[in-house]
Amino acid sequence: MSPRPQPRPLSRRGFLVGLGALAGAAGLAACSNDAPPGPPAPGVPPSPTTTTSTAPAAYEGEVAWIALGAALSGLAGDLLGQAATGAAQGRFGAVPGVVSAYLSGAAAQHVAHAEAWNRLLAAGGRPAVTGYPLTVEPALRGRLDAARAPIDLLGLAADLTGTVAATVTRIVGEVTDASAVTLAAGVGPVVAMHGATADFLLGRPPTAPTDPVAGALTPDALTV
Repeated sequence: MSPRPQPRPLSRRGFLVGLGALAGAAGLAACSNDAPPGPPAPGVPPSPTTTTSTAPAAYEGEVAWIALGAALSGLAGDLLGQAATGAAQGRFGAVPGVVSAYLSGAAAQHVAHAEAWNRLLAAGGRPAVTGYPLTVEPALRGRLDAARAPIDLLGLAADLTGTVAATVTRIVGEVTDASAVTLAAGVGPVVAMHGATADFLLGRPPTAPTDPVAGALTPDALTV
């Protein structure tokens, strides 16, 4: 009988690889109630590795423009509403009644616009926008926090409503859904009136924008 072949000595590299495999198996076992799977049987290929893909965005294409309208109108309503509340509490000094009435009235209309945009999303089977998921929110909220006088509130309102007006005008040119176009066409003049009123209260001469979409946000500003 020929002598039985002796096993080859395990190299240092093989020893370290083996330790790594054992450590990995032990880590998996610690994270699961099930025992770690054993090595595959001879001649059976290992199971393929699976990866978890990221869920698709809720708002894409034209829907993203509608979601942008909802988020921006909601943010405008919230900021102007907080400005009106702070004015009533004396936070910004002596605020003329006409300024307080403007802030509260504009806030209510922005909120109504946000609700209308969200109804369009719901009609299309998409989730309503909750909160104010926009990259510009922190800076705008910071301006409200830093406001100390009525002129600060009116300056914020003028800039904010200018952004809303430009964005809504941009939406009209980006969507084809008849309901979305109709809503944007109705929101635009109301928001433009908000901006004109803020400018009037600031003593600025009335001017028409040379580029009606200058400063408009795009769906890239959404954080959802």
